[in-house]
Amino acid sequence: MRSSATPESGKALKRSRFAYICEFASEVISMLRTLLPFLPVFNSRLLRVSGLAIMSTLFVTNAEADHFAGASVTYQCTGVPANQYLITLDLYLDCSGVAITPQNISFTNSCGVSFSLTNVPLVLTEEVSQLCGSQLANSTCNGGTLPGIQHYQFQTSINLSPCNAWTISWSICCRDNSQNVQLTPGMYVAATLNNLGGLCDQSPQFGDESIPYVCVNEPMSYNMDVTDANGNTLAYSFISARFASPLPTNVTYTPGFTAALPIPGITLDGATGQIAFTPTVTGNYIVVVEVSSYDAMGNLIGTVMRDFIFVVINCTDPPADNLGPTDIDNGIITSSNDIQVCTGIPFCVDISFSDVDPLAVITLLSQVASELPGSTFVVNGTNPAVATICWTPDPAFSPASVLIDVNDNACPVENLSSYLLTITVVSPPPFPPDPGSNATISACPGDPNVNLFNQLGGSPDAGGVWTGPNGASHSGTFNPSTDLFGVYTYTVGNGCQNASATVTVNSGSAGNAGTSTTLTTCSTSAATNMFALLGAGAAAGGAWSGPSPVVGGNYNPATMTAGVYTYTVAGTPPCPATSATVTVTENTAPNAGTNGTLTVCSTGGAVSLLAQLGGGPQGGGTWAGPSPVGGAGNYNPATMNPGVYTYTIVGVAPCTNATATVTVTENPAVTAGSNGNLSICATGAAVALSASLGGAPQAGGTWSGPSPVIGGCMTLPP
Repeated sequence: MRSSATPESGKALKRSRFAYICEFASEVISMLRTLLPFLPVFNSRLLRVSGLAIMSTLFVTNAEADHFAGASVTYQCTGVPANQYLITLDLYLDCSGVAITPQNISFTNSCGVSFSLTNVPLVLTEEVSQLCGSQLANSTCNGGTLPGIQHYQFQTSINLSPCNAWTISWSICCRDNSQNVQLTPGMYVAATLNNLGGLCDQSPQFGDESIPYVCVNEPMSYNMDVTDANGNTLAYSFISARFASPLPTNVTYTPGFTAALPIPGITLDGATGQIAFTPTVTGNYIVVVEVSSYDAMGNLIGTVMRDFIFVVINCTDPPADNLGPTDIDNGIITSSNDIQVCTGIPFCVDISFSDVDPLAVITLLSQVASELPGSTFVVNGTNPAVATICWTPDPAFSPASVLIDVNDNACPVENLSSYLLTITVVSPPPFPPDPGSNATISACPGDPNVNLFNQLGGSPDAGGVWTGPNGASHSGTFNPSTDLFGVYTYTVGNGCQNASATVTVNSGSAGNAGTSTTLTTCSTSAATNMFALLGAGAAAGGAWSGPSPVVGGNYNPATMTAGVYTYTVAGTPPCPATSATVTVTENTAPNAGTNGTLTVCSTGGAVSLLAQLGGGPQGGGTWAGPSPVGGAGNYNPATMNPGVYTYTIVGVAPCTNATATVTVTENPAVTAGSNGNLSICATGAAVALSASLGGAPQAGGTWSGPSPVIGGCMTLPP
């Protein structure tokens, strides 16, 4: 994950800025030389020093420090000669910025001493990007695009005269942008030391050398892996991020964030330094942790601080989960992060880790073998991965904090987290522990929570610990809706002598009546299976009740009444029966009547089409046909064409529209012409009567009158 490198110094951008700085400084020096004859107090040495100071100031000011992502100052007393200290400055830079520049460290104390060391030697450059090995070459540190972080370490040796309050500090003008701090103020970190009386102490040291990238909306556990070579007591706390202006000044946090709560919901264990939180918004979050070191008498020796950012990103795969201790021999599990063991009695404990991605390969690393003499650390499996720690407890190391670094080897950005196990070494209790007697209960999903301690028989000792069916630590309050059913173990005593009793929690069945729902049907629809509407989880064999008897779980509009139908499934004691309902709404099918016919004369009056339909049709429908039908619904031979006229009543879903037709036949009217008069001579020839009619009489009619008419002619008798 890390690669050695030499700090870059030849970038074109850097050269151009440096050239500008040199040019400006040269102009300032030239101006000073011009003024030199008029300023007797100036001399060449002062001029050289002034020019150097100007260039140094300009160089540091233009250091592009807005890519600083983390920093800390620590110290180590070497004792040769007396009061000699090795001072270490660790800086973490986003590789998308420019190269590192020379750094200065300032020293002040309450005894009146104040000075700075410039150009502190750079002793280490390493890449600490949180990338998988195959993608490390693609980080911004190597010219790629993936997020890259470079670690720079500066060291110097100096003699610190005895004083009760030394402050060793470093600052820079700017820092990375963040979600929780307004603007981009500078960065300031410091270490403090009380070496009065010849104390030769090493400050707490930060073992983690990275800027952590974490997944949004995923629980995160992180530990800086702080150690103290002198065995001092350490205390952890969140403090405000600071900048030097020129005095150390607290930054201004964005509303909703504070120094004590730099990320919503974040917690810090004051004794172990374990940090836990679940981020909900992506971005950079500045966090500052101060570690205070106390001697055996409770006197403060000194402090160190680490200013760094959590980078919250979207992840395709969440980090590995830990179940905490799942099995122990010769000891007891007191919580998901604590065990008790007995002085001098060897023990082994298993801690399990798993990942939701079945292809994930979990790697577990720990320094426990070097921190606890005689201990071993063995990992079995990759997903799940089980770490087994074995040790013969020594009270001189109690309580012992064992840190396990967890990596699920995601790519390109690895998912890293930390798990902290606290081992407490104890002596046998003064009296034999009494856990009570075993018990068995039944519970139903959805029931109120159950206090397992109250279920034990006898007179159990209070203050014990619970483990669940999977071996993980449990609160002792059983939640029927979320907890596993099975055997819960109560253990009292300590890691030397303990006893256990169990509460077996059996699952009663409340049955599953499914999920209540609705049914909207039509009065003419076929029967609908209501059981199928309750969902796939509904148990068969239940009973129906409702406005009408239910046959086969069906609702039949032809024989049943709409309303609420209830399906009930009996439960297994002590669980009650459960019910679900189907609320039926039945819409009446529309009635357009039955088809009819109409025969009219072309000269006839308007006729109601609706009256021609059979079957009692509903009013309010619409007509369509060869001609538009007026609002009265009549057929008028004078203005309309014969043919098929369709009457439609719109149905309410799921009922479909109803239609019926009236077929109109229109016969043309006949004309006999208009009346006429005829005067003829008694001796005249036969006369055609139709010729005497007015208008345009049709041929083919019949005549009637006083005498028979033959051939349409009238002949007078002789």
